[in-house]
Amino acid sequence: MKQELKKLTYKIASGILLNSAKKEVNSSCFFIGYQPEIPDTAKKLRKF
Repeated sequence: MKQELKKLTYKIASGILLNSAKKEVNSSCFFIGYQPEIPDTAKKLRKF
């Protein structure tokens, strides 16, 4: 039971993090001079 709960928690957390990364990669910073570098692995999630 404990292992199943741990796997479910990891699955939910990874889904949330993946969606958040997709949203961040496909948007730009609205502040004038600050755009942090995007890791190469995150660049693969771009839609364009």
